[in-house]
Amino acid sequence: MRDNITRRNALKTGGAALAGLTGTSGCLSLVGGSGGKQVVVSSKNFTEQFVLSQLAIKLLEDEGHTVKDKTGLGGSPANFSALKNDESDLYWEYTGTAWANVLNKEKKIAEPKKLYEKVDDAYNDKWNLDWLNRAEFNNTYVIIANPEWQKRTGVTTLSELAAHVKNNDADIKIAMNPEMKNRDDSWGGLPEAYGFADAAKKRMEPVTMKIGLAYKAVANDDVQLGFGFSTNPNIKKYDLPVVEDDQNFFIAYNPAPNVRNKDFTSSMKKTVNEVAPKLDAETMRTLNGKVALDDKDPATVAKNFLKSEGLL
Repeated sequence: MRDNITRRNALKTGGAALAGLTGTSGCLSLVGGSGGKQVVVSSKNFTEQFVLSQLAIKLLEDEGHTVKDKTGLGGSPANFSALKNDESDLYWEYTGTAWANVLNKEKKIAEPKKLYEKVDDAYNDKWNLDWLNRAEFNNTYVIIANPEWQKRTGVTTLSELAAHVKNNDADIKIAMNPEMKNRDDSWGGLPEAYGFADAAKKRMEPVTMKIGLAYKAVANDDVQLGFGFSTNPNIKKYDLPVVEDDQNFFIAYNPAPNVRNKDFTSSMKKTVNEVAPKLDAETMRTLNGKVALDDKDPATVAKNFLKSEGLL
C-alpha cells in the first residue's frame, strides 16, 4: 500500500462500515458495542508464515479487535481463495509468488519496489484487494558458501563466482533440490545469465538433496556451495556467507499482508503496517530460528518482538 492512494482510502472507509453491519461469513463483523471487529487471519503452513501472521494478530488484538486464528490454512491458492470469498481477512503473500503464480506473469521484474507496485496495482484492479506495506526482507533463493572455501577463493558475488569458475580448474559441488537443476529461475538459468554456462557444465557438479539439508552440507564442506532461502535460520546457525546476487537474477519475494479494501479500515491498515519496516533478513532469520530451532511458540515470539520494538 503506497502513499498515493486517496481514492482507495475513501473506498476502504465506506466499505468497512458496511462490512461491520453485514458480517459476511463471520469475517470483520462488529464485536459487541466496543467498535472492535472480529477478524480472521490465515496463513500458509510453514514457520515464517506462522510468525508473520502472529505479528498481525497481536497488533490487531492490541487495537481492540477479536482475532480468529486460521494460520496453517494451506498454500497460496487456499489463502487467496479464502481472502476473496470473505473467509479470511488477512494473510501474508510474497510478491514473487503473486506475480508468477497468481497473476501468471512471465516477464521478470528485478527491482523489488517496482514488482511490489505492479502486484499491488493488479490486485486492486482485478479484485479490490490491497497489499499493505511490504517487509524489508526478501525471502528469495540465495547461494550460500562454505566459509573456508570463500576465504580461499575470495568469491563474494555471483559475478565473481562466474569469473572464478571460468578461470580455475578446481571442481565445485553445489547443493540443490532436483527441480532446481532445470528451472529457468534457478540453476537452469543462472549460469547463462551470469555468462558462465559452458564453464559451469565442465567444472560445477550439482548435488541433489532436499534444500533443508543443504545448509549443513555446505557447513561441513560436503559441498562448497548450495541453494537456500534468505531467511532460513540455518544460515545464522552455521554462520554461512551468502554469495551476493549482484545482477538481481533471482526474483524478489517480499511478503506483505493482503487485505480486502472494502472491509479493512484505514486504522487497521495503519496498525498492521507498523511492523513491516522492522523486518529485515537478519531479524526474520532470528525470529524463524526461535520457532524452528528453539521450539518457541510463534505467538510468544511475535509478542516479545513487538514489545521489544515498542509496537505493543
